[in-house]
Amino acid sequence: MNALFPKLGWDIGTAYDLFVSLKAIHQPADFGLRASWAAGVRSRLPNELRDTLELATTIMRVPLPWIKSLPQPKNAAVVVAMMKQIPAEDRLAKHFCSPIINMRYREVLENTRPNKKYTQAELKIIREVYRNDQLAPSNLPELLHKAWSNRKAFGEAYCAGVEMFVSSFFIEEEARIIPSLQKGLAHAQARAGSLSVPVMLEELSLGVRMSEIKHSSHVVLAPSFWGAPFIFYDYLDKDSYIILFGARPDDMTLVPGDVVPETLIRGLKALADSTRLRILRYLADSPQTPTQLARSLRLRTPTVVHHLLALRSAGLVQVNISPQGERHYATRMEGFISTQDHLEKFVNGE
Repeated sequence: MNALFPKLGWDIGTAYDLFVSLKAIHQPADFGLRASWAAGVRSRLPNELRDTLELATTIMRVPLPWIKSLPQPKNAAVVVAMMKQIPAEDRLAKHFCSPIINMRYREVLENTRPNKKYTQAELKIIREVYRNDQLAPSNLPELLHKAWSNRKAFGEAYCAGVEMFVSSFFIEEEARIIPSLQKGLAHAQARAGSLSVPVMLEELSLGVRMSEIKHSSHVVLAPSFWGAPFIFYDYLDKDSYIILFGARPDDMTLVPGDVVPETLIRGLKALADSTRLRILRYLADSPQTPTQLARSLRLRTPTVVHHLLALRSAGLVQVNISPQGERHYATRMEGFISTQDHLEKFVNGE
């Protein structure tokens, strides 16, 4: 296989959006989602299950390899049925652990016990794993300990929480998003005939460049309604990726029934902030990491990261992800044109 042309595969299923929507509902600010509406969805869940899902969405990534392994039709019903087949004490590991997880880190997690705090050596391993994850909460070790020290209880509540989330919200959402997923997959497959995988991915994600993709042997792409315009990715093995790309039409919103296009709201909100305008000006000069921007702006890095998330959500910055996971951001001029076009069309009733 030519290193510049990885083998391309495809997948589709609402199971991906089930877990992405769980993250969005519990972390609405990161997805440009209206906080009050997200709180209303969360309020449908009992307090205990709500707390477990909040913990799960904070410490866990979307379990892409596990979802990829599910049988078709890969919908919410299949997710719940397959989760119930996993012993409660094993559910956390099944969804948490990537196929290429750092083995020292996995040993730390599996050796977690209720009355045994992490040692300094163990904390060092955890910090090293999340070194480039600037969205990781400062109390991440405590959250990891809470889940991994009570794996059976966590697994039981986690499965029950997912099932309740499906019945109280996602079962109706599932029917709404299926046509968009099918259309998004068809569009991506059509583009694959004329573009390389990295270039196509950058187009589908509104500005994400993953330099290491061209050196992989296999890339599986799957559409996501709730993930747009972000991408979610994980390893299937050391040479293969699975990547979710955005597949939400511009005229559809995460909140059903909203009249104003979500892309327009995100663009205007992102630009209506002096710090974000300064960030765009810095990035127009040269690509920078969040840490470099923080020094220039004299702000904390986590603060800069949240501003960058808002700009990425609006398609106003592009990001280059290095093989080590480091992110370099640059201004994406196409985003300004898109926001202006959406505004003109909405005002003119088009």
